[in-house]
Amino acid sequence: MTCFMFNQWKLYENGELSPSESKGLEQHAEQCPQCQRKLQEWVDHMLEEEFSAYPEVPVPDTFTDEVMSKLFEAVPARTARKHSSRTRRQRGWDIVKKTGLVVAGLTALVVTGTVVSPTFANYVNSLFQIEKDAGMRNAVHKGFAQKLNQKITDQGITFEAKELMVDSMRIAVIYDMYDQNGKQIDLDEHFLDSQLIDPTGKDLISENDGIIMAKHGNYFIAKLALNDIFESSDTTPDQLVLKIEQTEIAGKEGKWELEFPIDMKKVKEATKIANFHDAKYESPQGLVMELKKIEFSPSATRVLMETTYTTAAEEARNQQVETYKKNQEQGKTIGIKPEFLADSLSGNDIAYEITNEQGEVVAAWDMDLDKGIRNRKNVLHVSGTVAEPEGDKMKWWQTFAPIQGEQKLTFQLKKIYERKLAYPQMELVPAELVKQKETVKDEVGNTFTFSSFVLEPANGEKKPKAQAVITVEGTLGKNVVRTGFWFVKDENGKVYHSYLSETESIRDKDGHVNFKGKLEIPGMEQEPKKLTVSYADYTVEHRNVKWEVPIEIK
Repeated sequence: MTCFMFNQWKLYENGELSPSESKGLEQHAEQCPQCQRKLQEWVDHMLEEEFSAYPEVPVPDTFTDEVMSKLFEAVPARTARKHSSRTRRQRGWDIVKKTGLVVAGLTALVVTGTVVSPTFANYVNSLFQIEKDAGMRNAVHKGFAQKLNQKITDQGITFEAKELMVDSMRIAVIYDMYDQNGKQIDLDEHFLDSQLIDPTGKDLISENDGIIMAKHGNYFIAKLALNDIFESSDTTPDQLVLKIEQTEIAGKEGKWELEFPIDMKKVKEATKIANFHDAKYESPQGLVMELKKIEFSPSATRVLMETTYTTAAEEARNQQVETYKKNQEQGKTIGIKPEFLADSLSGNDIAYEITNEQGEVVAAWDMDLDKGIRNRKNVLHVSGTVAEPEGDKMKWWQTFAPIQGEQKLTFQLKKIYERKLAYPQMELVPAELVKQKETVKDEVGNTFTFSSFVLEPANGEKKPKAQAVITVEGTLGKNVVRTGFWFVKDENGKVYHSYLSETESIRDKDGHVNFKGKLEIPGMEQEPKKLTVSYADYTVEHRNVKWEVPIEIK
């Protein structure tokens, strides 16, 4: 059998292999002296370099043998044919014996002979291991989590903090809330107020920010996004205090308050920052972009950029708003506020990639399009600020899963998206749609096929209003990737705000976007004789952009 490369053991240690790949690696290690030698060299180096700062903990000479005995008792007996592999595994146990660090939990060795890092061992026992956020799991794996033993009881209700994760980009607490009978208090019966206090005693959390709570396995999790508060890790104080409190739970008034002192020095040291000076690009459409910095923390990679408009682009944008207002006055559009269309160009409506030295894409951002046509990779949907105005500029944050082990990267701009106004008038007869499809091509070059008009009654909270639904398929015009702000008007002039939902999009061989979905018309209770269908804007992609910025991680 071909020996596994060393980087596969690193992937195994990081928990990045599939269960079948991990099992295959373990089985291979039992039979391969070469891999066992490599593992021993790896552990020797790991102990010498990475954990030299840990003090040696004295333990009895019999301690390791006692631990081994208990571990082997928990494993089914092996056949005589496989008994010889135990001798090879013993070499791994010798590594543990000579460290003298077993009792501190600094090295873990599974019975199969696979060595894992102490942080991975802690991660396996962490309540965060079920977290869907890959970046948060990585931060815990790297040792940025700690067990808590804090709880407070009032009015027969206990608020118990189980575990804390701290990173330069977010803080998370796993907690439980239960009554005197051990019954858990649901999320809709408790709400946690939070404060993040700096060394001067100032609460840094504004009224619009704060902790977000969710169910987490058998417990709950409270998350606080720090990009709501600090623009980057280098502006974060070394010491903080997170205070979580509540004065009413499940209808009972009381006081439940826990405080968590947080030392940010370690996480700040683990966060690398690539700063850029005069990394600017002006697109042909008039969007001026400036890449400011990229942060690499254990839990995330965050890109910070600023955008503004050229004078010509600003004037064109204002003209769009004025044109839109006139069309509103003439009854060509419904009453959508013009500011919804004001930002025809933005730092969020772009597409870019971050590649490594081998040209592999390690992160990719694209605007919010259907999955079939957008290019996103390793995007993290971290709660908190994603954009913030500053004078005539706009600051943007995009967050990705942590990028590690890379020394040189490249930022590559791929597309800029622009929103434009449109006022198609597509006339339909609902009764005829039941019999046959109706295909219409508008002035933008989009072709829509409507069919199957159906009235759906209201259905409680899930669907509080009756609605009509029209099945729609389409092929969008050249470079068009999306339409928005749909509305429908009946023969009496009544206008219904409508939504193109459940869409699935793909690109054909010519690059055109083909889609299918449903046009939902909330509030329509009876079948009208005629309908006028329209949409207010559409989005085109511009590929005539070329901007690359080298990124060196020091």
